[in-house]
Parts: sequence; C-alpha cells; structure tokens
Amino acid sequence: MNASFPHTARLTQRREYDHVFQAPERKSSDRCFTVLGRSRLQGEPARLGLVVAKRQIRRAHERNRVKRLVREAFRQLPQREEAALDIVVIARAAAQDTDNVALFRTLHRHFQRIIP
Repeated sequence: MNASFPHTARLTQRREYDHVFQAPERKSSDRCFTVLGRSRLQGEPARLGLVVAKRQIRRAHERNRVKRLVREAFRQLPQREEAALDIVVIARAAAQDTDNVALFRTLHRHFQRIIP
C-alpha cells in the first residue's frame, strides 16, 4: 500500500466536484460528515475531495485538523486503488467538537459504506 497522498488522488477542479454533487450514486451521512460518491472509469483509483466550510468550522486550526484526518483515513483504505470512485467529504459543525479517534472511526464507517 502506498503511504503518500498524490495529486492524482485528489479532486482539484470545480467540474470534478460538480460531477459528484450533480448525481451522487452513493451517500453516507451522520452528525460529523456527509460523504458522497460517484463512479469513474473502471481501473482508476479513487479520488478524494474535501469541503470544510468556514461557516461550519470557524477556527482554521480545527478545519486543518479535520482535513488531515479525512486525508489520512482515505489514504489508509486498502481498496482505494481499485475503487473507481470520486468521493467528496463534507464536514459539519459537530466535527470540530469530536476527538480524533471518533472522527477516524466515523470516516472508516462512511468509506466502508461508499466503497463497495
């Protein structure tokens, strides 16, 4: 398993995010996160997009903490290389008050639901 988070594993352009937002095929949600997924071409690795709004999580260090945790949880997925999905994780306000271990568990549950 690769330990890096390369540029090719990220959603970087608005049209890539719009592709997922317009017609998500898979959804998972709780009080901390909403996770959306949409298929890509077979054989391509999964890509991750993050939406951590200042309106939801006011302090920059909390937004950065949440983003780091989401990237790390995604990076540790063994099936991400074969899963042809674009995934967008939307953070909610409750994420800033939740500890790292609980957020990590929550993210793994979401990813298990989204990635077949």
